[in-house]
Amino acid sequence: MNESVVKEIEREGLVEKKVVEEVRERITWLVFSILDRKYAIKSGAVDEIIHDVKIYRLPFLPSYVEGVMNRRGEPVTVLNPVSFIDEECGDVVDSSLFLVLKRSDDKLSLHISDILFFCETEGDDLHLIPNTDDERVVLGTIDYNHEEIPVLNPDSFEILLRKDLGS
Repeated sequence: MNESVVKEIEREGLVEKKVVEEVRERITWLVFSILDRKYAIKSGAVDEIIHDVKIYRLPFLPSYVEGVMNRRGEPVTVLNPVSFIDEECGDVVDSSLFLVLKRSDDKLSLHISDILFFCETEGDDLHLIPNTDDERVVLGTIDYNHEEIPVLNPDSFEILLRKDLGS
């Protein structure tokens, strides 16, 4: 196109200059506690929060498997995340609150102490731990109100369970 024609059009205001805004991914986190420690998980990784349900104990399973719960006729494996996070801590979560993880195959839930809040951060606010693999329980941290909150990897629980059960 002729440069003089472009300049004439710009001068007459017929061409709008578009300002391109950088759209940053926003992630919603569910922040909860396990034995007075805060943890976060992507809210999209949680299928349901269940309160006050009976756990049926099962023999011959790793100590971090508390048993199964009946969720609308489906068995859901209940895991005690304390064993994954702090192996030296022998404490047990004393509440009856469970996060059922959104999974396409196995149904897993985490036994937690309390739901604290939901928060939203920019996608690049997640500080990943370098050289993490899929088995790593803690992926990294997020900064929220000048506090670093560890982010749990929901896939790691199934990987570790399968590894311990030999499948």
